[in-house]
Amino acid sequence: MSLAAAVLTGLLLLATCTCAVLVRSSSSSRYPPVARTVFHQALYFRRLHDYHTQLSRKHKTFRLLSPLCHHIFTVDPIVVEHILKGNFENYRKGKPISESMVIVEYVDEDKTCEPPILPSHPFDRAVARFRGTYISDKVSLSLLDGCTNFFVSLAAAVVGLVLLATRTWRALNSNRKRYPPVVGTIFHQFLNFRRLHDYHTQLSVKHKTFRLLSPLCHQIYTTDPAVVEYILKTNFDNYGKGWYNYGIMKDLLGDGIFAVDGDKWRHQRKLASFTFSTKVLREFSGAIFKRNAVKLAHVLSSYATSAEKFDMQDLLMKSTMDSIFKIGFGLELNCLDDSDNNGSEFAKAFDVSNEFMMIRFVYAFWKVMRFLNIGSEKTLKSKVKLVDDFIYKLIRIRVEEMSNEGSDSEGKDDILSRFLEESRKDPQNIDLKYLRDIILNFAIAGKDTTAGTLSWFFYLICKNPPMQEKIYQEIKEVIEASEDAAFDAFAESIDDDSLNNMHYLHAALSETLRLYPAVPLENKVCFADDILPGGYNVRKGDIVFYQPYAMGRMEYLWGRDAEIFRPERWLDDGGVFQPESPYKFSAFQAGPRICLGKEFAYRQMKIFAMVLLRFFKFKLSDGKKDVEYRTTTTLHIAQGLYLQVFPQLFDFKKSNSWILKHNYKQLTLTPSLLVVCEVLPGLLLLVTCTCAVLIRSSSSRYPPVAGTVFHQALYFRRLHDYHTQLSRKHKTFRLLSPLCHHIFTVDPTVVEHILKGNFENYGKGWYNYTNLKDLFGDGIFVVDGDKWRHQRKLASFGFSTKAIKDFSGAVFRSNAAKLAHIIASYANSNEKFEVQVSTQVNCVRRRSELLVIRKRQQGLFMKSTMDSIFRTAFGVELNCLGGSDHAGSEFAKAFDASGEIITLRYINVFWKIMRFLNIGSEATLKKKIKVVDDFVYKLIHLRIQQISSTANDSAKNEDILSRFLEESKKDPQNMSLKYLRDIMLNLVLAGKDSTASTLSWFFYLICKNPLVQEKIYREVMEVIESSEVDAFSRNLNDESLNNMHYLHAALSETLRLYPVAPIDNKVCFSDDILPGGYNVRKGDIVFYQPYAMGRMEFLWGEDAEIFRPERWLDDDGIFQPQSPYKFSAFQAGPRICVGKEVAYRQMKTFAAVLLRFFKFKFSDEKKVVHYKTSTTLLVDEGLNLEALHR
Repeated sequence: MSLAAAVLTGLLLLATCTCAVLVRSSSSSRYPPVARTVFHQALYFRRLHDYHTQLSRKHKTFRLLSPLCHHIFTVDPIVVEHILKGNFENYRKGKPISESMVIVEYVDEDKTCEPPILPSHPFDRAVARFRGTYISDKVSLSLLDGCTNFFVSLAAAVVGLVLLATRTWRALNSNRKRYPPVVGTIFHQFLNFRRLHDYHTQLSVKHKTFRLLSPLCHQIYTTDPAVVEYILKTNFDNYGKGWYNYGIMKDLLGDGIFAVDGDKWRHQRKLASFTFSTKVLREFSGAIFKRNAVKLAHVLSSYATSAEKFDMQDLLMKSTMDSIFKIGFGLELNCLDDSDNNGSEFAKAFDVSNEFMMIRFVYAFWKVMRFLNIGSEKTLKSKVKLVDDFIYKLIRIRVEEMSNEGSDSEGKDDILSRFLEESRKDPQNIDLKYLRDIILNFAIAGKDTTAGTLSWFFYLICKNPPMQEKIYQEIKEVIEASEDAAFDAFAESIDDDSLNNMHYLHAALSETLRLYPAVPLENKVCFADDILPGGYNVRKGDIVFYQPYAMGRMEYLWGRDAEIFRPERWLDDGGVFQPESPYKFSAFQAGPRICLGKEFAYRQMKIFAMVLLRFFKFKLSDGKKDVEYRTTTTLHIAQGLYLQVFPQLFDFKKSNSWILKHNYKQLTLTPSLLVVCEVLPGLLLLVTCTCAVLIRSSSSRYPPVAGTVFHQALYFRRLHDYHTQLSRKHKTFRLLSPLCHHIFTVDPTVVEHILKGNFENYGKGWYNYTNLKDLFGDGIFVVDGDKWRHQRKLASFGFSTKAIKDFSGAVFRSNAAKLAHIIASYANSNEKFEVQVSTQVNCVRRRSELLVIRKRQQGLFMKSTMDSIFRTAFGVELNCLGGSDHAGSEFAKAFDASGEIITLRYINVFWKIMRFLNIGSEATLKKKIKVVDDFVYKLIHLRIQQISSTANDSAKNEDILSRFLEESKKDPQNMSLKYLRDIMLNLVLAGKDSTASTLSWFFYLICKNPLVQEKIYREVMEVIESSEVDAFSRNLNDESLNNMHYLHAALSETLRLYPVAPIDNKVCFSDDILPGGYNVRKGDIVFYQPYAMGRMEFLWGEDAEIFRPERWLDDDGIFQPQSPYKFSAFQAGPRICVGKEVAYRQMKTFAAVLLRFFKFKFSDEKKVVHYKTSTTLLVDEGLNLEALHR
């Protein structure tokens, strides 16, 4: 009966398609329009009623083709009334018929039918009924024409006949040889495709070794370690990838190590063995893993701030993709920060190709589909082409780089470089296609396996919180880092010894791999007739599958708790990890083909787990939702793994203590002050909560509350990212504060209102004046009213004069040339020596033709702009860049330290107490300000003496101080030396930090985007044709600078992402209503946020966080400015920066000179760059670059 079922199923499918043709050709009767077939309902079974609803929107009444009768569907009330009432007698329930499944079920119920055709579980049985025709239906989706359907139906009939021949052959040979028991057919796998590995596990519980019938060969499945050892080791030469695997995988993996046997496998295995065993690669890969773990930690930190759920698997996939491409190709893919669109597209294409490759293992008609170029095979072809284009491009880039580097072997730590070296020795056998295949196989091994395992690992420890806590405690015991250790500092402290001592973590990862192996199912083709352990025969051409997924769940291997996550099973009584036999725990294969990257993978997973679990706690975003796998070549979580993340030891009291400890290292707390610091936060929080209650009960409408001002202290190191996260939820929000509202906005209409529309009502006020006056006194950035207007008038006149423009331009060109000569002097020296910049020692040396300047670039820019501003403002040569003025260097350090401590005042509610007691940071601030004052007063007195001695020579009085001194003679009562000191120090802040920090971020971004750097170079070359530094700088006039539109755009794009003043505020002087209807009370503080505004998609589009200078250019490449209320880096309204054009002129001069003669890149690509939270946005710990001669 089972034989008849196979044939009848094929014939009924043939009848279905023939019926469709006949119906379409009939003209004597009028039938409802055909929407599709009844088999399509199986594809949409889970959302069947929505599927019917979609069809009903097109046709009130339609039909689905069926082999036995018409299936007519309607939503027409007239038709409904006709069948339910008007012609009631003619329409009844009738005898239930379920198409050809009637026959299938009848055969299945026959006791002589062995094995059963349908699953035994009721739910699985119901699903199988609707998927019974899934194979032919997948083909016919795009082939509804009658002619093609005929061939599809014919194919189904042929399958039935082949099955008939298979069964007959089996009957004739059943008495000759002993084969494993038959438990089903390969087509059963398709019915159970979504839970394929669990289906195999159920069968394995009954039989350690079994087979599924197939038309062409036996498919034997085993969980028996003895059989696994036999095919992977004992009789290794008789079992390999063979024609079966090669035919399926070659379109994607080509002749890579996972697809081939014989000499090609041995050749790649030998090369890979040597590569993975080198100390250089271990160290190089370890550094990459640490760096990318830190990058991921920073991403998770933002989610911890916002309490948003996120897809952990997606983040891990991106991060491991970045790692494997850096190690494999020596190139930054930047998937994690989405800055490389091509890389992201490649990753997607690669994942899709993998899925379709897995379908080939269970879908018998894939070769037909490939021949016809339809369905999944058509998609696979397009995705493989995208993968190929991307990989070949990377290989060619690496080849060109190696050619340019010549004999220099340093920096060639990646795997591709090593294989390229081998290709030079054997160019005939190792061509570009072979290299592509080799590296792509490494990519799938390094990306999917570790990312998939880590995803399941985080899923399991979220399901088992005590184990998550155990791993955290082990990390703390092994690495004794301080509570306030930074991500990168902690990662750097991870070495091989600490990794080897993480026994419980190693056990937890192994336990994860036992339950969720990266490759859940693997197979070998038998090359010659053989007998397996246990006596089962295997014929030549048979396929033997061993099942890591099912083996991990076998009670006879792991005990009754086999399906329970219990890392302790891997530890001895002393808590030391004990490995298992690779033939029992086969996640990394075994025998000669055992995974070469096993230790490599464990190292990556342990580093990621240690960094993330040291700083964060994880939990499932929806603990009730079941997590399922996606059936593909590697075991991924279907629909992602959505988690929530929280900082470890997240406690306000501890966090507040951490802030005090971290930011005020010189603070010594007396017992009485300790009590104050412990009690005050509680009282302040009580006041805050009371305020919140009163506010909520008020009839006024205020912006939504997103947190409290104290939260800013918790996120001080990444304060601006914290504000950005909050701004994505609310354009305007507030943070609760004991004394007033702190309102934050990224809404341009609100920014325009406070900076221009109602300018007189918003100013610096008491809040900013008290915070800033100790350093900046009554300078223009601190005051309002008459003092501000007076200084604004003087500054506007000063910056608008042609004399100042010409004078400042000459100073900028001179210092830019001086900086270029310093870099050039290093290029001309073959000596190795040390340069100390801001307590950091860096070396400068020349290697062959490659100039390497490992110098703190922000230090160079800071010194150079300091020289420029002091020459322009004070008329004095400070010569910081030359290093000849020790007093100037001390002033610069004191000024920078004062700026940082002033910023801390904005979030530290205790600063006035500390100032009163003269302790901690306030005691330091007092000393630093004295250094600043002494230096500035000395310069003012010196300039007064110089002016007096050159009274008749006005040509030498072009600096700004000289002009202010002239004004002081007219108004000596108001313009005292103290007032001059305040004015000049504010100008120093504007001229030094702003341009230096912007140039630092500019060089950081063009090093991350080499194509932008090259475009700027070409533009500079087009505008000025000069090959000598001094001549080139002299030719940089206003006209040439104005013609550098792309450079101007790149600098503006830098300021959009990294504005000099990342946040600014105004105090409200009287009650007001903001655009949007929000109330503001007198004394409230309104913060507008240039940093966050530059990252808002509603302002800049979906690519808001991508560095793209082209957004500032029109179709002709001409720079187009944006509204200053949208791009607020230079403020706007009456307080708009008067030195804006001077700043652009200085930055363009420096950038043009340096990029004309040097090409820049990161000296340490492993280092993650962050900002330092201060009044201005500086690069934290400097920016180390390498410069190469153009």
